[in-house]
Amino acid sequence: MDLTEVIDAYLVESEELLRDMETILLRTESSLPSDEDLNAIFRAVHTIKGTAGMFGFESTVSFTHVVENLLDELRSHTIEFHSNLTELLLKAKDHLFFLVSEETKGKIPADKITFGQTILDAMKPYLQTKVGGKKENLGSNENFQIQNGEGNQSAEGTKDVSTNENGIGFPNYLISFRPNLNVFSHGLDPISFIGYLKKIGTIISLKTIDQFLPDGSEFDPENCYLGFEIQFQSDKDLETVNKVFNFIEQDSFLHIYPPGFLTTDLVDLANQLPEEEIYLGNVWKEIQVLDEKGFLEYLEEIKSRKTGFQAQSISSTTSSQRFSETASSEQNGFDPNKENIKSITIKVDSKRIDNLINRVGELVVSCANMNQLIGDTEDSNLQESSLLVMRLLNEVREISLKLRMVPIGDSFQKYTRIVRDLGKELEKDIRLITEGNETELDRNIVEKLSDPLTHLVRNACDHGLESSEVRIQNGKPKQGTIKLNAYHEAGSVVIEVSDDGNGISKEKVWQKGIEKGLVTGPVPDSDEDVYKLLFQPGFSTAQKVTNVSGRGVGLDVVYKNIEALRGTITVKSLPKQGSRFILRLPLTLAIIEGFLVAVGNSHFIIPMEMVLECLHFSEEHKADQNQFFALRGNLIPFLRLRDYYPCDRVSQGTRENIVIVRNGEKKAGIVVERLLGEYQTVIKPMGSVFRHVKGVSGSSILGDGNVALIIDVPSLFERTISIENQKLLSHRG
Repeated sequence: MDLTEVIDAYLVESEELLRDMETILLRTESSLPSDEDLNAIFRAVHTIKGTAGMFGFESTVSFTHVVENLLDELRSHTIEFHSNLTELLLKAKDHLFFLVSEETKGKIPADKITFGQTILDAMKPYLQTKVGGKKENLGSNENFQIQNGEGNQSAEGTKDVSTNENGIGFPNYLISFRPNLNVFSHGLDPISFIGYLKKIGTIISLKTIDQFLPDGSEFDPENCYLGFEIQFQSDKDLETVNKVFNFIEQDSFLHIYPPGFLTTDLVDLANQLPEEEIYLGNVWKEIQVLDEKGFLEYLEEIKSRKTGFQAQSISSTTSSQRFSETASSEQNGFDPNKENIKSITIKVDSKRIDNLINRVGELVVSCANMNQLIGDTEDSNLQESSLLVMRLLNEVREISLKLRMVPIGDSFQKYTRIVRDLGKELEKDIRLITEGNETELDRNIVEKLSDPLTHLVRNACDHGLESSEVRIQNGKPKQGTIKLNAYHEAGSVVIEVSDDGNGISKEKVWQKGIEKGLVTGPVPDSDEDVYKLLFQPGFSTAQKVTNVSGRGVGLDVVYKNIEALRGTITVKSLPKQGSRFILRLPLTLAIIEGFLVAVGNSHFIIPMEMVLECLHFSEEHKADQNQFFALRGNLIPFLRLRDYYPCDRVSQGTRENIVIVRNGEKKAGIVVERLLGEYQTVIKPMGSVFRHVKGVSGSSILGDGNVALIIDVPSLFERTISIENQKLLSHRG
């Protein structure tokens, strides 16, 4: 049986649970956790333990077992929550994340097991000291297994029935297990839970209940029609046996009788099960829960109740499906007689969504080609139909793209922990503020933003913010602030990482650039010319190398990663007030809204969100015969695409046009020959040979089969500025 998909689901769910656990724990640093918080953390660990046990991940199970018991004591207020527990439970969360991800790949290294044990050892003092000063040694895995006492209550809900006044009860457990009809759709395999029973005891006998198995024509392989009656022997208490089924309990009917139950208890159980009472009596007789005498007593008890008390039992005509659906509805609060207005969320493999978007992209190209061919005909009905198809296809494209859009707030969440840990390491009081958490962005971009944002946040903690003492001397609050903000702007997403620290010293940065031989001369007036040095490889203004920074590795990686995402990064800073790093990114990497232009027989696409306007261009529009264009009293740099890419001229004297584009707050012009209008296209990555060509971010296949290059505007900006700087230097020389 291939468990790859199920294990992948386990990894995704565990990651979500641990992320939520971390969020709650970070809140406990400012206020004590509520009962709801403690229950949520307990459920997260408990759920991971249950699923790990189903797959046989023993390292995860043994570690979570101790953590789970500590949390259980906390939520029952047997142990008081202490501030030191936040740090301890965060370490436990980190180690659990490692175990979950690594144990699916194979055996956990011995040093990691040892590290996990040190965390568990640190929990012992809390588990040994309870509220009121009562001592109890619960410090080891072995001691955490609550043992049955001799005739004493061993766990909540478990009573000593071995000496019941009505007689000697049955010596083993009886487990009645009826999975819901839709249990498979939730990624659960009932047989795995039954198999796990063998780890804590012995299955004496088992009977599969197939009374409601449908005929072949009505059989659905995705439904579970079977139930189970199990006689189980174990020296573990009821709580331990119950925990085996905790993960599937909400997706099934489950009843476990501990050793000591009587014949009358079986009649009570029969009234809750969907099968006939006589049928169940024969099943219990078959698995040796009832002997011949006990079976006769069972029948007499049924007869007595029906004649004496008009007992309400489940009708033998009740179908397994109705029982399963009713049980599930009661648990989920669903009333089948009322309209269910609650939205339903399903989890889909991201590769399937990517494949869907790729296919939609191909449809866009094919449809554009079809419209071009139909446009040459005079069939109005055909043209109208093609326009309708194009409109519907655009709607499908919008819907499919939204499937991959996720709120960036989920990504922002992890930086709270990073800021907390760095604050402690650097001995700085830092808080993180996040805004625009609901801003949606392509999931692929969000994933690739993780490293750049981590570098920027770490940089703000170390370089940006001063120590608490310095801040107080400068009249600032003791606590420094880092802000993450996201918002939409002109078809793009803008993400800002800012701090209220000391700001960036232009003089210091420029001097460092001179020392490294990157620049010469006095500090320029343009902030951009100075701050771009920060993104040079090996550039650092740190006075000493620390665990956080000082090696010149970080911002150059940020720049390359943002550039690879077709984005830009700019820096704003004010002395003594702080710094702001501004990232501008496209909404998606799959499809681009572009403006199609042509030079000769070559086609180019300029991202539409950067296009401001288009104008006629002639030589008299040039200012001082330099590469500057006079636009309503302002001079902006421009370039000809023909100067950068080999293009055949259609004819001499072809009229030229200039496309005014925007990069952040700056403008520039791109001179082309023909303006072909807006064009929606699928982005195709460049081949390995052309991947590092400056000024091109990708390509697209047009409807007529020609290839159009997608212009990387920020890269062309840099090239234009570089050329102009070289001209100015040569002129001065």
